[in-house]
Amino acid sequence: MKVNLNFIHLYNDYSGSPRVLRDAIDATTDSLVINEKVLFTSNHDGFLSDISNVEEINFFYRRSKSKGFQLLYYLLSQICLFFTVSKKLLRAKLSDKSVDNIVVINTMLPFGGAIASKLFADKVIYYIHESHVSPPLLKRFLRWVIELTSDDVIFVSNYLLKNEKFKNPNMNVIYNGLRNDFSTPSSIDFNYKFNSKNIIFSGSLKKYKGIDYLVELSSVMPDFNFIFVLNCTEQELSDYFYGVKLNSNIVIKLRPDNIEDIYSSGFAILNLSIPTQWTETFGLSILEGMNYGCIPIAPNAGGPLEIVNEKCGLLSEPSDIIKISDFLKLLSSDFNLWLSYSNASLERAKLFSSNSYKKNFIDYIESKVLP
Repeated sequence: MKVNLNFIHLYNDYSGSPRVLRDAIDATTDSLVINEKVLFTSNHDGFLSDISNVEEINFFYRRSKSKGFQLLYYLLSQICLFFTVSKKLLRAKLSDKSVDNIVVINTMLPFGGAIASKLFADKVIYYIHESHVSPPLLKRFLRWVIELTSDDVIFVSNYLLKNEKFKNPNMNVIYNGLRNDFSTPSSIDFNYKFNSKNIIFSGSLKKYKGIDYLVELSSVMPDFNFIFVLNCTEQELSDYFYGVKLNSNIVIKLRPDNIEDIYSSGFAILNLSIPTQWTETFGLSILEGMNYGCIPIAPNAGGPLEIVNEKCGLLSEPSDIIKISDFLKLLSSDFNLWLSYSNASLERAKLFSSNSYKKNFIDYIESKVLP
């Protein structure tokens, strides 16, 4: 028996969860028992755009700065998603009853697709990357839908599994890997990286991501260069830093195409997400930097504890600017010390390679999903 693999993701953009889903979709290409692959997502540019050999079906979704309108758009999108997924699954089942329809729902949010899949698919899998959903009432509702509709749940870290346990579905951990379009550097100019003193942040322009701590850190470390690689628009950037005079040692790059070149020049990679506001469930940008020998500095909570250890970087309370700056200054004073951390980062990153992720995901599909 063959299967149709259907993937559902709410908002296609250049953030972490669609990136990981893209790698999951690509990982299934070599499976001979997959009849067809279908992707349901919003009509926006992002990591899920233009995937070869995948039928893309778009549904309504819109973003708004108004919380009221955002909630309205979200609810409307789920109504549209319910009917769109139902129609496709029903047609697929009527056209060939010998094919099983498997649905992978990315993140907690697409509950309309989950309800349709429960009614018309053969198996429902949730792929959960984060636990931050607000308001709390919405999260309770989404957890109830997951309990009701899913057969399996995939988590991206043990931290996330422990904090979001479910009673009914089977639960699995598949660690994220380096994105499959990232190259593994054949050689690294360690002297150049050390002398650059480039401190890199890659992520969303959100207060809970520790942006203000990064700006503060740049003030106490004027001899270092801070590169903010931000997933945001020019308008969002202007709104966030309105009336703020940024230090001259800060360079901002919006959704650059040459992210690998930036990591190649990096002295360190920072993630200062505030655990009380946003606990990182994995930390993909940390891993990307480590793949290029950048020294990781990450929160001492959540998923980063499963990636970073004391041999390759620093785990710290993000608000402890003195501790972080002292660590970076110590590294900058001794090339051999910095090099030992850099090499340890490279070795640690190998445990989370794209090939490892592909193997783990295919093993999961073959053992838990395929008939």
